[in-house]
Amino acid sequence: MNDYVLLRFDGDERVLVLGMRWHTILGSRLGQRARQKAREAKASHHAHAPGSEAVGVIRLNRADRGLADQLHSGALAFASDHRQGVVALRAELPDGRIWVVAVQGGKVLTHSDRVHDSAADAQAALDGLMAHHGDELVILDADPGDLGEASLPAFLGDASDACRLQPCGWSMPAIPRPLVVAALGCAAAFLLRSGWDWYRHQEGGSTPAQPGIDPEAAWAQVYEALRQRIRLHAESDGLAVLDALADLPAEVGGWRLSSAQCSRGTEQGWTCRARYDRRHRLATNASFLGARPSGWSETWQPMDAVVARFAVADGAQPLEPSRLMSRAEHDGKTITALQQVLPLMSGATLGETVPVRLEPPRDEYGAAMAAPPSMPAVSERPLVLEGPLRSMFLIPGLLANQVEWRAVSLTVDAAAELSLNRSRLMAGMSGVLYARD
Repeated sequence: MNDYVLLRFDGDERVLVLGMRWHTILGSRLGQRARQKAREAKASHHAHAPGSEAVGVIRLNRADRGLADQLHSGALAFASDHRQGVVALRAELPDGRIWVVAVQGGKVLTHSDRVHDSAADAQAALDGLMAHHGDELVILDADPGDLGEASLPAFLGDASDACRLQPCGWSMPAIPRPLVVAALGCAAAFLLRSGWDWYRHQEGGSTPAQPGIDPEAAWAQVYEALRQRIRLHAESDGLAVLDALADLPAEVGGWRLSSAQCSRGTEQGWTCRARYDRRHRLATNASFLGARPSGWSETWQPMDAVVARFAVADGAQPLEPSRLMSRAEHDGKTITALQQVLPLMSGATLGETVPVRLEPPRDEYGAAMAAPPSMPAVSERPLVLEGPLRSMFLIPGLLANQVEWRAVSLTVDAAAELSLNRSRLMAGMSGVLYARD
């Protein structure tokens, strides 16, 4: 468990931990089971999101244990921002190694969260995920700069506390048990004496009562963090990324477009990858570089394919509950509008409605605080559309300011049979539909 990496960043005391080992836990009292699994693995620390059936474990070396309060699981942070579908991240680290992590429905998958020494090893890990999950898997790619200093707060977001590593209790066998028992005895005596002194002061009225935490203010902070994390797309914003995919050149210097994927990576827009295969016998890397659009960067894989990366800006806005339709309005209007364009689609999926997950604030005693009645209730349900690229431009305008589009894909099949819902350019869009309860 020692092959981990710590990513430190200037101007931020938090540190990302990459390369934890993840296990599946089942049953009730998942927090207790997570700690138990970590102790069984002889770990010094673990990472576990409340309610999750996955726990990450790690045994920090003694030099790193002093940073424990600053350490956050990179895999758990990635999972907190990808709670729908199966998503993998391939990130090149500053030292040249490659981190691969995969999540499904917000849960970190076992055998992921690995730091690989070579691109071949990382690709083998991704190939294994692709073989298991097939077309469900969305693969994101990140350069060293994408995990750079400016992106750490965005990478952790409002999930920072939930991603913090936790100590595993009795995990330091180097300390003799008699010394531990003696230390605990001294601590207990100190606490008893402190408690008695506090009680006497309270009886004498010399210590003023500590003010409690205001539930309204605490919940307002939680809700504002949620608002900023969710970025809803207006009708024109949702089409911007489709326009970018439609404008991709079919051939660049003898290399032919085969697929493209875009994901919402930052508040400013989309991070996209387009794969081109070497088709012309005289095509070279130089011919591709000489003909490609400006602003692209490439990764060669290795002789006969290239993945070009580029960004697409959009104007997505923070969640505004007052602009959301109610669940009943979605059932009566939005779904009807989607059904009207279904003949032009090859597939559409609308998942179950669930309340938006919020981590409640804690009072001065560490207990979860109940949400005040004034707090707006918002629900979400996953939405996936598949069909010809041309059909995606017919997405109903009713979805404007109601959906956060998170991933868009394009597949080129020159041999496809053309029909109303099939074409040589097939696309998919996945996101989350929000509603007022």
